[in-house]
Amino acid sequence: MSGSEKRRALCIKVRRMAKRSRFWAAVLRHLEASSRRMRAVNIYRLNGVDAPAGKVLVVGKLLGGGSLKRPLKVVAFDFSDAAYRKVLEAGGEAYYLEEYIDKDGSSKGLVIVG
Repeated sequence: MSGSEKRRALCIKVRRMAKRSRFWAAVLRHLEASSRRMRAVNIYRLNGVDAPAGKVLVVGKLLGGGSLKRPLKVVAFDFSDAAYRKVLEAGGEAYYLEEYIDKDGSSKGLVIVG
């Protein structure tokens, strides 16, 4: 499945959730934006995020620049190989957005980064 097909399929799932939640409506706006506007966030930026539940959502791609200093549950549309590895090495959990929606789908405690 190509990147645009993956994004379209994900938008359909998020659109269903957005009918019940303003959080997922905000995520949908980011996903439906042009692919040129897709966010890219380096991993060091997650250190400065105040996520009380330790859960962050990157609506774009998480890149491996820097290091992660604390364990976080990171949900992202896409990961670089280095970023995925660094999240796990810090003792955190890494989920692709589609995988997270299928598994849990709860927006409770998630903080949007990017």
